Amino acid sequence: MLLSHPGKPLLDHLKNVFLIGDCILMRKKTGFENFSEEDVRELNRLNLLTHDLGKATSYFQYYIRSVDSNSQKNDEKKRHGLLSGVLSFKIVNTVMKNEILAFLSYMVVSKHHGELDNFANFISVLSGDEKNKTLLKQQFESIDRGKLQEVITGLGIDFDISNYTVDEFGNDIDYLTSRKVRNKVKELMGFETFLLINFLFSLLIFSDKLEAIYNSENINIEDFIDKNTRRPKLSSDCVDKFKEGLEVKNIRMAEWRNKAYQDVLNSVENLPLEEKILSINLPTGSGKTLTALKAALRLKERLIEEKGYNPRIIYVLPFTSIIEQNFDVFQKVLGTTESNVLLKHHYLSQRVYQWEKEGEMESLSDSVSEHLVESWDSEIVVSTFVQLLHSIFTNRNRKLKKFHNIVNSIIILDEVQSIPHRYWNLVRETFTAMARYLNCHFIFMTATMPLIFSEESKEIYELAKNKRKYFEEFSRITINAKRVSEKLTIDEYKALLSDDIYRFEEDDFLIVMNTIRTSIDVYSFIKEEFGDSAEIYYLSTNIIPKERLERIKKIKKSKNRKIIVSTQMIEAGVDIDIDRVYRDFGPMDSINQTAGRCNREWGDKKGLVTLVNLTNENHYDRPYAAYIYDNVLIEETRNALSGFEMIEEKEIFYLAEKYYMGLKNHGSDESQKLLDCIKELRYREAFESGKDDKNSGVFELIRQEFKTVDVFIEIDDDAAKVWQEYQSIKKIKDRFERKRKFNRHKKDLYMYVLSLPEFAVRKQVDIDEKDITFVSREMVFNAYDEDTGFMRDLEKDYFF
Repeated sequence: MLLSHPGKPLLDHLKNVFLIGDCILMRKKTGFENFSEEDVRELNRLNLLTHDLGKATSYFQYYIRSVDSNSQKNDEKKRHGLLSGVLSFKIVNTVMKNEILAFLSYMVVSKHHGELDNFANFISVLSGDEKNKTLLKQQFESIDRGKLQEVITGLGIDFDISNYTVDEFGNDIDYLTSRKVRNKVKELMGFETFLLINFLFSLLIFSDKLEAIYNSENINIEDFIDKNTRRPKLSSDCVDKFKEGLEVKNIRMAEWRNKAYQDVLNSVENLPLEEKILSINLPTGSGKTLTALKAALRLKERLIEEKGYNPRIIYVLPFTSIIEQNFDVFQKVLGTTESNVLLKHHYLSQRVYQWEKEGEMESLSDSVSEHLVESWDSEIVVSTFVQLLHSIFTNRNRKLKKFHNIVNSIIILDEVQSIPHRYWNLVRETFTAMARYLNCHFIFMTATMPLIFSEESKEIYELAKNKRKYFEEFSRITINAKRVSEKLTIDEYKALLSDDIYRFEEDDFLIVMNTIRTSIDVYSFIKEEFGDSAEIYYLSTNIIPKERLERIKKIKKSKNRKIIVSTQMIEAGVDIDIDRVYRDFGPMDSINQTAGRCNREWGDKKGLVTLVNLTNENHYDRPYAAYIYDNVLIEETRNALSGFEMIEEKEIFYLAEKYYMGLKNHGSDESQKLLDCIKELRYREAFESGKDDKNSGVFELIRQEFKTVDVFIEIDDDAAKVWQEYQSIKKIKDRFERKRKFNRHKKDLYMYVLSLPEFAVRKQVDIDEKDITFVSREMVFNAYDEDTGFMRDLEKDYFF
């Protein structure tokens, strides 16, 4: 009997993998045009059933049965991926009589334990390397073809391998790499083929890993299949019930939020389901989160009823820091903690998966939990832009195992303006293809809608039909742009702030700076001048996350006068309401996000946002904005604001349109390069950059031109305990156990970790090149200030 894993018959493993993967595919509805539904299903079936046929070699069978398997661990003859891929090509071509589908099977199967490669490399690994061909022939010759035929027959595949000779096998390798096959595949290259490969690859690696995990833990795969077949039913009414119980802080604001909510809901009810690129463009503070959840749940119901497939909902936000608050709201709305209903996933989230069984909550094992969490196996997933986009623009096995759960999904992109302009073309073409071929619906949500898609050209369907009316009638703030054309030094700015803080003695102030250096300078001045008359807060990524969260909580609860000095991190969904906001100049979308913290709840007194243009007099009067923002963004913001001095809230909508129209005229070579790679299946060339968990992919929300270092600050007794636990985890010898323990612990660990420029850290402490740099309790006083965080050389360090 041939084995796939210790004590596991190969036939049983392949059957089980097929049951899982086919069960998932049968509940998907795709729109491929060059590949029929029948062909996709048959190709998926054959991939799942043949992916481990290379394990039939005597070398692998000896290894899997060996008491001391480590002695053969690096023996290349026992490897099975490439051999399985070649056999899959032969079987698919024989059964389906289609060289293109057979080649795709070869690509998917040969790399199911690795990463997808450039199309050319799938050819060269066989045609350009005689060593590989010789090895494959040796492996094939070692197979007991009688036993393998029993497996193939048991799988229901109409293919005779018992009389398949080594010479014939060699000829098929040559045929696989022939110009004829190569040219046929090239003719169908493009987004459709790229998405099909990702889909098939995801189905295979998810099913294969799940079956192996379930086998190792003696779990019946029928449990998963049953859960996947009988998925939880969600009612969109739960959002209405939750809204009814909310406290009304401001009647006028509540009325507008309800109007927008009903407006969007009416649009969803009447939405032609062929419209798949959607938007919710509403002013800040108008309740977009609950509105979007209601819209997505209602759209989900309609797709089940009218189209016959059940989409998952994926809600993504730009930053990890704002996931928690949205996830908590969703949990209250849905009234459950079951992971198959609602799941949170980012690089710091715990890999714990639980569902209700016989009336009680059951947490699955660490390995099963990790697999299901990282595969987004839930009705509603809350995650980050980076997690989503790294699961599309990637060649990595680990990232692609969730791709099948993105297929058919409703994807909400909250604060979509955070997608950098350089990726607009990439996102537009990719999402258009995913909507067309994978039946994905996208909901772009923001107060300032970027022109990734044009509403005027009917590329995107607006759900808030009366959006212009909402923007025109909201009158919460005025933006004072009189000083934008003037250069202002830090000392002059301090004088301006001091005068206004004294003059408007009842008002709360938010001061947003572009760099760490200027934020610390201004904070120190404010604290000295007004520390006795107001609560002074400092917020930036220079402070450990634990302290940032605590300060934000204090700000929200405090009824006293507050003066907050911050960097741009305050823009990332920090839900506070301030009377007067002062901001150093930046891009239009950043200005609008900062303005969204001003008079958010529409109080009796109109809020004021003051823009200034701070320059560094010690650096040729260079604007501080130039240290961190692209010149194109700053230039187009100035163009949009040209001629304006006092800007009412109703004008922000039109200024944003003008700004984004200007940006659209600036093309992106970066997007085009990636698009060319995608369409030509050059996976490795496109996606090889970045290998760490936090930024493992091509997509970057914030581009940094400097190397960063993770630094742990042992600031108190709790931090000391967390660090000691981390040191204990590192000593665990079993790498899987070590990884599981670390996944449970890393959220606590990273509450004390700062990601800092290497040059800033090197001047203060010795950097650990292989691990997190540790600042002990004894060193803290020399490296970390309790108010402003990590101590930097403020003469040279301008970065935020």
